[in-house]
Amino acid sequence: MKVAILGFGFSGLMVAANIVRRASVPVTLYIVDDNTGGFGTAYGTQNPDHLLNVPANKMGAFVDDIGGFYTWLETDAAKHAQAHLGLTVCYGAEDFVPRVLYAAYLESIWRDSQEMAAQKKLEIKLVPSRAVALAQNPLAVLTARGDAIAVDSIILAVGHEVKPLLPNLTSARMIQNPWAQNALAGAAQWASPVMLVGTGLTAVDVLLSLRSVGYMGQVVAASFSGRLPQPHAKSSAIFSFAAADIAALKTLPQMVQCVRKKIREVGDWRVVIDALRPHTQSLWQRLSTPAQIAFLTRLTTRWTTHRHRMAPEIVARVEAEIAAKTFRMIGCKKIDAREENGAIQIIIHTAQGVEEFKPSHVINCAGLELNLAKSANPLLRQILASGMVEPHATSLGMVADKNYRAWGTLHPNLLVIGSLLTGQLLESTAVPELRAQAASIAENLLQA
Repeated sequence: MKVAILGFGFSGLMVAANIVRRASVPVTLYIVDDNTGGFGTAYGTQNPDHLLNVPANKMGAFVDDIGGFYTWLETDAAKHAQAHLGLTVCYGAEDFVPRVLYAAYLESIWRDSQEMAAQKKLEIKLVPSRAVALAQNPLAVLTARGDAIAVDSIILAVGHEVKPLLPNLTSARMIQNPWAQNALAGAAQWASPVMLVGTGLTAVDVLLSLRSVGYMGQVVAASFSGRLPQPHAKSSAIFSFAAADIAALKTLPQMVQCVRKKIREVGDWRVVIDALRPHTQSLWQRLSTPAQIAFLTRLTTRWTTHRHRMAPEIVARVEAEIAAKTFRMIGCKKIDAREENGAIQIIIHTAQGVEEFKPSHVINCAGLELNLAKSANPLLRQILASGMVEPHATSLGMVADKNYRAWGTLHPNLLVIGSLLTGQLLESTAVPELRAQAASIAENLLQA
């Protein structure tokens, strides 16, 4: 069996690791990625201020070992990694650990997978290039460097693509991808203010990154909601949804009403939102396309800010910045931008009027591009145009069956994991969802 994994972030790594763990027949894995050393955007950061958004004891990478990351933190390998990274904290089960340390945990999984593959006589071939197209009859992956790799199955694990904003700004002072190498180079000398477009977790990360590289000026963040992610907080409340309550929910109004009712009864919205997580994907798939679009239009911001929360340590730092007026958030109805002789002018339209800024730099923190028709990835454009995949009706990613096999002319040999399943599943970017998808994909491939 020959399998190509396109992308080597968390999703690609965990598909490979699960295949190696489960394989009892000869398998050749081709891992196609032009950066096979960073495990994706989230865990490529070297900034220890960037923390996980889930407690350590829930961040195990394998579906049958949810506490695996916390267990690993107690090993000699973890202690060595901490010392190498200059981290001296003794982390508890409920702590929010630096993502750079989680990357060391993923590196240990990769080493273990390579050793296990050698023992089982499985082949793992790293292809340091980018997949740019797929071929049919026979099925093959075409890469930017000219490879044509014939395989039996392909897993799309291409990760996150930044949605471009303010396209009329062509200056280098408009930073479309804050995660690009050297994106914040020289920021210590940037003039104040710096403008962030977006107020979610990416904006919080960028604020911390700016401070860590020495930028001392004001940071202004603007978004349509003007809301930061909510903070994590410990609770003594215990709650889970009854199976009958979940089964009774058929429409979006019923779901919203049920959640609000449970929040009133329990007294802690965090506990209710967390209890909803195991049911989110099935509830989402019960909704009609108009209902899904209504949720995305009217409720997605409120859902995201409550569902994807900040670690308490990060909240304290952000609140201190707000109190010192070095960080400001603006809720806006519209953002206009002009550029003249390399200088940028941002016009923010709010409910109260218009504010104008002349930031030294503008940084895109607005989120992911999940519309295949607008993707800058030539691979995604090619497989869409050729009918190899079907776009989801919400325009968020693509359609797949219950085993994550993409509908289209390559079904059932093209599988997809991660953010490209957002339209299908709503929640498809965090470790708890991705580890389950990786395990299922590996199991189904090896049973085929």
